[in-house]
Amino acid sequence: MESGNFTLNELYKSANDMCLKHWGVEYSDQIELVHTNWSVQNAVFIYDRGTGERIIRMSTKRNAIRSKEGVLQSLLHELVHWRLHLQGLPCRDEDPEFIEECINVGANISLAKKAQLAFEQFMLERKTT
Repeated sequence: MESGNFTLNELYKSANDMCLKHWGVEYSDQIELVHTNWSVQNAVFIYDRGTGERIIRMSTKRNAIRSKEGVLQSLLHELVHWRLHLQGLPCRDEDPEFIEECINVGANISLAKKAQLAFEQFMLERKTT
């Protein structure tokens, strides 16, 4: 397994490549690498209401123990949050708009219980329409 221990520049390049591929736009906000050892989450999208900043935060320690593909999948998932937020659309893990966009671009659905239940409901509704 090749380690997902990306540099910040590599993450920015990957984010730009993914955004151009899926939405035709460049990634225009921040990515932060923290040195905290996260045990539950792989990455997080943060919107700071006070400053208006949008940030994708990842842990260097968490990334180092994950595969390259796993880290890129987490980045894509967070980019879906970013893109929908930028457009003023609902972008929580359990929002149907978020789930639909994840499916459209091939991003993972969060393993959180609420997100998984929302995904199941989304798929059921999709079958009946």
